[in-house]
Amino acid sequence: MTDIRKNPNRWMWRTGLALGTLGSLWAQTSLAAWGERPGWAQASASPAETQEAAPRRASAIRIRESRNHRISPFSPESNNVSVAVGQIFLMGDLGTYSDAIGGEVHYSYGVSDMFAFNTRLGFSTHSDGQYSQTTFLTGLRANLARIDKVVPYASLGLGFYKPRVRLEDTSAVSPVLFGMHLGPGVDLQLTDNLFFGSALTFHDIFGTEKRLASGKMLNIGGTYTTFLIHAGVTF
Repeated sequence: MTDIRKNPNRWMWRTGLALGTLGSLWAQTSLAAWGERPGWAQASASPAETQEAAPRRASAIRIRESRNHRISPFSPESNNVSVAVGQIFLMGDLGTYSDAIGGEVHYSYGVSDMFAFNTRLGFSTHSDGQYSQTTFLTGLRANLARIDKVVPYASLGLGFYKPRVRLEDTSAVSPVLFGMHLGPGVDLQLTDNLFFGSALTFHDIFGTEKRLASGKMLNIGGTYTTFLIHAGVTF
């Protein structure tokens, strides 16, 4: 007490210094604690919680990807199968036989928004079986535009043609020939998985000559045109 009375200024200076030091330490501690994340936020999930949440996250990702990439007829990575029926118009050297109804089965795989790889298997018979042909064709389909749900396209490709010509002695000649095809078409998207359309295709069978047992030469091959309507499914 005596020291305080004799030197009040010195005592106040010491007291202020001590309070300032304590205040500085408190401020540093408070700032450090405020800048750090709370303990409940830093705690990691238990292994059981992580295993339970992983399937939900994977399912949500798959749902988002499926919404962003919807399969529609002839879209990228789509598989398209259709059945076609229509008229076969024989031309040129094949014009001696009558026209007839024929059919095809088509499969197309969407490569991009514009292009698809196409294969087709067809059959027709003419003039009461005097002439018939089986075809296995491959080619490229190009989607020319997408107008609402209408898709006009063009196709071009090569393939194998197996005409069968019945002879007068009931025997037959049936070589395997090579040929090409091209033509336009149009498809209408009915739903995300169904489509309907038609196509006009010109075929050129590269001809060959066969010598018959009688010594006569038979020219096999020629051109024809198909006009087919088709309906199909996409998956």
